[in-house]
Amino acid sequence: MAEGPENVVALRGAVPLRVVGPEGVPLRERSDESLMLEQGQGSEEAFEELVRRHQKGVLNYTFRMVQNRQVAEELTQEVFLALVKNGQRYEPRAKFTTYLYAIASNIVSKEWLRAKRRPRLLSFSRFMGGRDQDDGFNPLENVNDEKANVLHAYQRGEVTEAVNEALRQLPDHQREAFVLRRFKDVSYEDMAAITNAPVGTLKSRVVRAERALRPLLARFREYV
Repeated sequence: MAEGPENVVALRGAVPLRVVGPEGVPLRERSDESLMLEQGQGSEEAFEELVRRHQKGVLNYTFRMVQNRQVAEELTQEVFLALVKNGQRYEPRAKFTTYLYAIASNIVSKEWLRAKRRPRLLSFSRFMGGRDQDDGFNPLENVNDEKANVLHAYQRGEVTEAVNEALRQLPDHQREAFVLRRFKDVSYEDMAAITNAPVGTLKSRVVRAERALRPLLARFREYV
């Protein structure tokens, strides 16, 4: 299995708390856009700080898109490698997160196409009563603290598993629009830049996704 971005950080070493850039400002106080520009000039420390800030969010996003932890880790690594590859060409014309998730969306779309060409394999752990590798991953990790605390009260992760299963039922583009809007709180204008789809189309996808998810998550309506 390819190393995930978390392993990239581990191999490069931890980022010191007070590393400073040419401007004399600690890296952890710099904007994403400033760090990306510095990363484009070859700063490993700036890259490591970007990974520290955004690795978890990108991994959550890719997991929700592909519903497979191992594949999500590999795609997340691709996203951050793309940042390095495109660093010298980067121009801060939009928010860095919009730029980052546009890369992630493009990489995920390619994975969707690859997945359609692969034969589907059964997960025997489901038939044997075990939990597969994705069951322990929490797709609600970025929801506000109050809801997160409620989820922790479910020892067997009932809500997490229910949401995972419900998201699997959505068409790919509806799932992406729903996750970006409802989980990531991305504006429709930024979503359009990320997905290269019109705002009207994205609004329609979110509405359809919500309509499809409502009956699937009816028993968890209080928490989701």
